[in-house]
Amino acid sequence: MAGSPWTCAQCGAVNDPAAGRCGTCASLAPGRARARALWVLLTLMLVAGVAVAGALLFTGRSEPEPDSAGPFPSYTTPAVPTTKTVVTTANALTPPPSPTTTASPAAKPCPGDAARYLPGGEGTALLVAQTPKSLITICRVPDGRIFYDGQARGQAASDDTHIVLPAEASGDGFVAKNGDYTYQAGGGRLVVSAGSGVLSDEELTTVG
Repeated sequence: MAGSPWTCAQCGAVNDPAAGRCGTCASLAPGRARARALWVLLTLMLVAGVAVAGALLFTGRSEPEPDSAGPFPSYTTPAVPTTKTVVTTANALTPPPSPTTTASPAAKPCPGDAARYLPGGEGTALLVAQTPKSLITICRVPDGRIFYDGQARGQAASDDTHIVLPAEASGDGFVAKNGDYTYQAGGGRLVVSAGSGVLSDEELTTVG
């Protein structure tokens, strides 16, 4: 207690209160030591408070919070430029025209003098030709059968001047038979034979 003799904490000497210090260790009197410690503590607290306040003030100024009551900032979407596509033709080339298919010539009907002797009275002419003596017509009827028609030139068709026989394709021509007689038309020739003997061999010229 101040005003009473006190004992030095370091040397243990009893000192007079008027001296205020221990003569051996120069320690402060208990009252003064407590006062100095309190003053240092207050000073440290004051410095710490100022430092904290400064830090808070700096933080608040560097990152201001938006005003929640104020309107939101307006934002305008930038306009996107439009792109115009231009189509060009390289070298102005015109595509080649599509190939055309040439139609086959229309099938010719069998001539009237021969057609009237055919089954059904009509057919398609496969060959119309002549020799110096005869007019030869090869016709196909709608069911696919082929017929050989021979007629004497310059005469009207009759049972005496005309003959019609079933025929078939053979090589580049046609062959018809009447008993022992064979009529072979093709290759530019009309050959009439009986058995192994040739009765006539004539040049055959296409008509029409």
